[in-house]
Amino acid sequence: MKIEINLKIVFAIILFLIFKNLNIYLVFLFFVLIHEIAHLIVGLMIGGKAEKMYITPFGVSLEIYSYGKSSSLNKILFYLSGPLINFILAIIFFYLKSDINLKEEIIYTNIAICFFNLLPILPLDGGKILKEIFNILFKSEKANEIIIVFSKVFLGIISLIYSILIIKVKNIYILTLLIYLWYLFLIEENKYSILKKTREEIKKYNNMLK
Repeated sequence: MKIEINLKIVFAIILFLIFKNLNIYLVFLFFVLIHEIAHLIVGLMIGGKAEKMYITPFGVSLEIYSYGKSSSLNKILFYLSGPLINFILAIIFFYLKSDINLKEEIIYTNIAICFFNLLPILPLDGGKILKEIFNILFKSEKANEIIIVFSKVFLGIISLIYSILIIKVKNIYILTLLIYLWYLFLIEENKYSILKKTREEIKKYNNMLK
């Protein structure tokens, strides 16, 4: 498995250091890494193969290029494993009798990572879980179309809520998060658009051969 590190992470560290929030940022990166390791372990268990792990200013992401003959239920378990480990860690630290200085930050960070990733928006875990549910209910092509529309609508609602929060609390981190969410979704939407065009071209080619 290849590990790629985006050098922009250095800029992010300097930025958080200036705003005196470096400890929180490092805690975030650490538990996002734990999140991805949970995905990796479950992915290998269901027959997947890890190709790359990306370390970016916004965290860590894992690229699985094969799930073998895994069913949609196994894939749901794979996508759920990351948020689940963060939720479990939040509970453990909540009941842990310790004077750790970062205890509250660790609890809130794990809860935030858990629920953020469970948002039903592609390419977050929640969006992928919902896509697999649609795959069970509908055909793959139909499921792709539904999840793209659903993600866009839900992201629009989130954008409205975040916009109100930005105006009220004037927090640059909320704005950054919103931009990042749209960035991730637009990349994923473009992938599905290319996939759809490719399938249409294959169908046309097959029809020509008949």
